Amino acid sequence: MDHSEEAPWSEDPARELNNEISELQARVAFPQHWSSGEHEQHVERLRQLNDQKRQLEDYSEK
Repeated sequence: MDHSEEAPWSEDPARELNNEISELQARVAFPQHWSSGEHEQHVERLRQLNDQKRQLEDYSEK
């Protein structure tokens, strides 16, 4: 999956973010299905998405 392009506009960005986080959590949970490089990319992308989710939650609480 190439994330270099911006995702199209969404009515519910939080839902899309949660969906992508869930997909990556599954990929990270089964590293044997990926090369070590791919696994590291999944781990890093998951970290980034979790940071985005926290920022979105913090913003919505204000």
